[in-house]
Amino acid sequence: MSAKRMSLAFVSVLLLSACGTYVPDTQDFPGNQGDQQLLVAAVIQSIHCEVSNAISDIYDKVKKYPAMTPVAKALDNWGMQLTLSLKTEEKGTLNPTVAWTPPNPATALFSLAGGATLSADAIRTDKIYFYYRVKDLKNRHCRAGVQPTGPVSSPLIQTNLKFGDYLFDTLIPVGSGDLDLPTSPNGPLKQNVLYYEVSFEITTTGTLNPAWTFTRVLVNPAGTLASASRDRTHDLQITMGPGDSSGLTGTAATAQLSGDVGQSVANSLRTVIGR
Repeated sequence: MSAKRMSLAFVSVLLLSACGTYVPDTQDFPGNQGDQQLLVAAVIQSIHCEVSNAISDIYDKVKKYPAMTPVAKALDNWGMQLTLSLKTEEKGTLNPTVAWTPPNPATALFSLAGGATLSADAIRTDKIYFYYRVKDLKNRHCRAGVQPTGPVSSPLIQTNLKFGDYLFDTLIPVGSGDLDLPTSPNGPLKQNVLYYEVSFEITTTGTLNPAWTFTRVLVNPAGTLASASRDRTHDLQITMGPGDSSGLTGTAATAQLSGDVGQSVANSLRTVIGR
């Protein structure tokens, strides 16, 4: 093997195995810090439009169908807490193996092989919390799913995260009188809280398997010498319930906290199981 090829293989191995030794970027390669800011801003904007359009559509239906008036009455005293989580995990593994063979392997009784494993794992989690009063969104319409320019993207930037479908399906029983929504955190219906979550996970993996053969030594004769993976988990939680200008109250606040803690635990378990 020429010196140029050996150098190229060596550099590639170093690059792959270095993943997990530094804080990963939220945006994908070859994006920069500016692209990262565009990504976060685009995700927030798209989510804002998604929930605003869903709430506006519900109020529009109330105007058409008077039987759903109790829905508007309850929602006017509700709040909406959103939790956006952008988790990025990068792993790098270096697993060299060496095999020594005697001068006459056909009659030899002994050979020697060895190996070592070095791995690194870096996790970055960006969380953003934002809160709306439902009544402040009932007249807002905007365009969701506007993708930013450049090498940045997120599955949360979509024209339809199905939140509007969930909201309408859930509130139909209210209009029919089969379910009541609480208007106060201290009332008898205070535990009637709505919770919606959508999560996307995208994993990219690369491996490198060079091998060198010398007179009596084989370097990396089988297996993977270096590997790297990048795992992106983008999660959105929406909790709706009685609230005021300062945030959710009563059981709604507890439900939001439980969902946040549950997502953190799920991420930790996913990381441990994936190792």
